[in-house]
Amino acid sequence: MAPNVLELVLPRTTIESDRTTLPKTDRVAVVASFGTGPQVSLSLSWMVARLEEAGYSVVVVRASDDDTPLDWSRGPANQAIVVRKPNIGYDFGSWATALELFPQIRSLPYVIITNDSLVGPFTSLGPMVADFESSFYDVWGGTFTAQYMPHLQSFLLGFRNGVLEDPAVKYFWRNLPPQSKKFDIIDKYELGLSRLLQGEGFVTGAWFDYELVVHWTQNPTISGWRGLLELGFPFVKRELITNPAIVADGFDIPAVVEEKFGVRPADWL
Repeated sequence: MAPNVLELVLPRTTIESDRTTLPKTDRVAVVASFGTGPQVSLSLSWMVARLEEAGYSVVVVRASDDDTPLDWSRGPANQAIVVRKPNIGYDFGSWATALELFPQIRSLPYVIITNDSLVGPFTSLGPMVADFESSFYDVWGGTFTAQYMPHLQSFLLGFRNGVLEDPAVKYFWRNLPPQSKKFDIIDKYELGLSRLLQGEGFVTGAWFDYELVVHWTQNPTISGWRGLLELGFPFVKRELITNPAIVADGFDIPAVVEEKFGVRPADWL
């Protein structure tokens, strides 16, 4: 039988930060990051800083073939644990790695997983964290979409009250099959997790439902970027900054972000 993602990744995983153990806490965030070199973007720096500001201990899992220590000099200081791993399994492989290295995360009442596909946060994560922690959902998401099938978008998820300890959920993270095609990644990882959660009877819901900003066939974080910003979502997807032509009003994004937050999103890449 072919090895799963963790079997391929864990023998080549290291911790590069001075901090190597999580403090006693009931709040942890795991941030999946990819980079070809050591430079850390402003978005990643501020994501970690804002999560820590909101009371979360942070684990950054950096997937990269470059093993030069990360350079955080562009942004604020932080206390994150930094894990380095080969780029296998994409973001789901990074999140799975953190759950395996720090198994105590699974039983915590508040666990957030996110990635650096977002530009921002341009302001406090307090409202986001408050929505997550006050919700009645077993699994919360930043956004909900009906694309492909109704599901939580995986770039920002929150797990409450030890859901990650559920045997079926634990099996999912420990047995991710390697994938290389984009749709297979979406189908087996993102949609696969939602199918599992629905099948296990967990209650899921999101901070922002797609119906607030787009039609059911559209991606709220792409076609609905303007509406999400107006509603208080403090991010835009990186893809919109690097390739604004994918939506009709994509070239408006820099001006809208600068007017609302006083920053240039291109500086945050």
